[in-house]
Amino acid sequence: MSDGESPTPAPRRRPSYGLPGPTSPAPDAAPSFGDSSYGDSSYGASSYGGPPYGAPSDPVPGAHHGYDAPAGGGATSYGPQTGPLPASGAPGPAPHRRRGLLPLIIGLVLLLVIGPTATIGGIVWSVGSLTGDAASGPTVIDGASGEVDVSANEMLIVYVPQEDAAGAECSAEGSEPGVVSVVPSTSSVTFGDGSRYEQKIGVAVLEDTTVTISCTGTDAPAYLGPYSLLGMAAPLLIGPIIGLVAGLIGLVLTIVGIVLLVRSRRP
Repeated sequence: MSDGESPTPAPRRRPSYGLPGPTSPAPDAAPSFGDSSYGDSSYGASSYGGPPYGAPSDPVPGAHHGYDAPAGGGATSYGPQTGPLPASGAPGPAPHRRRGLLPLIIGLVLLLVIGPTATIGGIVWSVGSLTGDAASGPTVIDGASGEVDVSANEMLIVYVPQEDAAGAECSAEGSEPGVVSVVPSTSSVTFGDGSRYEQKIGVAVLEDTTVTISCTGTDAPAYLGPYSLLGMAAPLLIGPIIGLVAGLIGLVLTIVGIVLLVRSRRP
């Protein structure tokens, strides 16, 4: 420490915050914040980006000042911002999936299309072999009786003219006992040639044999056939069975589809 210097430095003067400083600064006093060495204006003046201390607030609300504008002239980080809010990264609620639509469609197709088609198709397939003979008419037997050679698992359908149907009776026998099965039947048929007949019996043959057809009360019995039993019975059974099963499955799927569709619409 040199001679003539005070061991304790002189205290600094308190800042004036924009007020005029003393007319004569104290010796060895540090310059105030409002002195020209710190800028052209006092502390709190425009060099710090704001109005002098004690000055009235900005009459224009929302105006940007120097204190809320970052360096470089960029957008303010403290002032109010305008424009749409930034998009949130969270996904929105997922749309409800309409469950049950596929089972409902399949069920309706099975119930309304496949079932009836299978049933009607089986019946048409079964009687399809009769279509040609029904157009031309049955084979007429000369006299009251006649013989027809029939193979195993085939059948004949015996008719009499409708005008003789009230008093006519028919029977059938094979060349060997037990190989012919007779089923009584009654139905009126009009063939394609305009002739009208009454069906009396159906004859099923289990083995190759000669069937003797005998009728009383008429002189002109007739028959259609022979036809394959399997070819007529199988479609007649399989078609309705498939139609029934398809209809039941379609009904179940339709109910399940409706229930699932109603539940999927609930929030």
